[in-house]
Amino acid sequence: MEKVMIGDVEYVPKAEIPPLTDKRLQECLEVLTSMRYFNEQHKMKCHALEAINALAPELAKLNEEAAFHAIHGTEE
Repeated sequence: MEKVMIGDVEYVPKAEIPPLTDKRLQECLEVLTSMRYFNEQHKMKCHALEAINALAPELAKLNEEAAFHAIHGTEE
């Protein structure tokens, strides 16, 4: 891993994850981190739908085209 120096001080990245109080966000992050961890390319579309469902079940019920237009604000 490359070292990053700021001034004469080595920068060490750290992940501080604030506590999640929203169950929907927690479920979504669980799906997304599982996608990264297991890296099962053949399941990514299914996992993406699970993440969308965790945040917005009504959006997950729409077909792909309708969901795209609903979230991007464009008309079908």
